[in-house]
Parts: sequence; C-alpha cells; structure tokens
Amino acid sequence: MSRPSVRRLLVIGGVALSATLLLAACSGKTATTGTTAKSDAPTIALLYGTTGDFSIMDGAYNGYTKAQKDLGFKELKLSSPNTDDYQDRINLAISQNADLAIGVGFQFAQPMTSTTKRGNTKFVDIDTDKGTTITDGTTISFAANESSYLVGVAAALTSKTKHIGFVGGVDQPSIQDFFVGFEAGAKSVDKSIQVDSTYLSPLGDFTGFSNPTKGKEAAASMYAGGADVIYAAAGGSGQGVYEQAKSSSTQASKVWAIGVDGDVYKQVDKDIQPYILTSATKNVDVAVEDVIKEYEKGDLKPGEKRYDVKSGGVGYSTSGGNLDSIESKLEAVKKQIVDGGITVPTALK
Repeated sequence: MSRPSVRRLLVIGGVALSATLLLAACSGKTATTGTTAKSDAPTIALLYGTTGDFSIMDGAYNGYTKAQKDLGFKELKLSSPNTDDYQDRINLAISQNADLAIGVGFQFAQPMTSTTKRGNTKFVDIDTDKGTTITDGTTISFAANESSYLVGVAAALTSKTKHIGFVGGVDQPSIQDFFVGFEAGAKSVDKSIQVDSTYLSPLGDFTGFSNPTKGKEAAASMYAGGADVIYAAAGGSGQGVYEQAKSSSTQASKVWAIGVDGDVYKQVDKDIQPYILTSATKNVDVAVEDVIKEYEKGDLKPGEKRYDVKSGGVGYSTSGGNLDSIESKLEAVKKQIVDGGITVPTALK
C-alpha cells in the first residue's frame, strides 16, 4: 500500500483540544490531543511507538502523562508501531504547532537534525546514543553499559551452571553497549563464565524490538544449551524471553530472566514474576518529566544530557526479593562505579 502524505493522513474531528487525529488506518498511527490544558498553555508532543513494551515506551508515556497532570500543557500524542514514519510524525508535530516535540528512541535523531523547516518547534530526542547531537536540539542518553554491568554481576553471582546469555533486539552499537557492560560485569565475578549472545535482527532492521516469538525461540535455545540466566535487551521482544524462563524451568532446575529499562517484575503477569531475577533500569520517565519541566521554566538547553549510575539515571531493580542475598555485593560494586573505582567498558565512542 502506498503511503499517503501527512496532509492527506490528517483527519480532525471535534474541537482542536479534544480531537483524535487518525494518521493512517493502514499503518496504525494515531495522535491524540488532551482536554485539560489552559488556552495559553504550550503544546507538547510525544512521538513514540506503542505502550506495553515493558521498556522505554512505557516509561516515556508514564513520564509524559505525569508531567501533563502536574503542569497542564496541551497534549499531542503521536503513536505508531511502524519503523519508517519518524519523519512523518515530526512533520505532523510541526504542522500542529507543537512548541516542544519529544521523540522516544535514537531513530528520531537523524530526521530531527535534517528537518530545517521546524517553525517554533523545539526538538528533544530521548534515549539516543552517547555523543549524538541534534541541530538546535536536546538529546538524552543513558549509561546502559553501567546498569548492564550491575545485572551482569547479579547474573554471575546467581548462575549455578556458570553459563549465562544475552538476547539483544538489534545488532547495533547502542544494543551492543548493553552486552559489553553485561559481559564485563559477569566476568568481574568469574573470568571463566560462559556468556552467549544473539541479536534478533541485523543493523537497520528494528523488528527485533517487537517480536516476542523470536525472543522466545532465542531464549529456548540458550536455556537448552545450558544457560540459566538470560538478559534481554530487546524491547517488546523481551516478553518472549520472560515467558521462556518459566517454560524452561523445572522443579530440579530453575532458570532466570533479566529485564531491561523498566522494572519488568512489576509489569509481567504474576506467573512470570518468580522467574525475573532483576532488571537493568533506565529512568526514561524521569528524563521525560525533567525536559518538560525545564522547557516550561525556560531552562531547556540544546546539547546532550547524560543519565548514569552516579546521577541515579540508571540502576537495577530489587522487586521480588530475588537479589536479597547478594544486594550488599551489588551495592558495593555500584559505589565503586560512582566513585570511579570501576570504569565500565562501552561499545560506543
């Protein structure tokens, strides 16, 4: 099916502040404006994928929603499951006179930079790679290698087989950064530990972030091969890894999964929770709230803002109590990272 232009895609029903904008029935893109803002409030657009990913989309949506309740700006939610319409959503935010457009995901960096006719719309890209810049825009990056190092330590301390695994969504530097940190953390505990790794899609193919079936198949293979702890840095595909942890466990031999970005233990079904060891957390919700508050105060500056262990931007979860016996060791490692005693390797320049 050919893709219609943004102008043709836009259909507005009702008054502007309560309209639901249907972008394309064939693509599933939707945009929604809020109803509780004052007439002189700024319009802030959130450009995101779909919620329910147990990852950055849920975090961004939650942070945006909380900020709107606190500040009362006009909402413009531009949601799409597609991986080829980033420019369309940027153009739509501009056409709707958004004062601030927040893109969720590194994929927005390039089209934001190449967009020259942006009117008065300011750009922010959340969860970009370290060192990424946007012309006259703001980027938010997270030290995913540091949180991954911490859960790597947890995996090595928990594993009984001395064999663990990593499932990445897409084979690209930003996801490789999770693996590099995870492997380094595990090997800091046991240099001989075996660390398997696989990626669900190649560079440039973002379907690896939204295919739970592939995640499940990859995890099944690793568990069958002897791994008893698997870290999933694969967005929505991680759901398959979490489900497989339950399926591959027996009374005689329990296996674990490690989540990413959000506290996965709180997000999965109760029957999956006993198999979630921990999650490498990324406080995307806090970052979204921060940039919106900074914008409202007039303090939002162009350039990169970094969230790391020291700033509290990344870390690990303790829900379920599965880390109780090793938490003191993890906290000691965390302190060493904060104090500079441990420099976590990275796949990024």
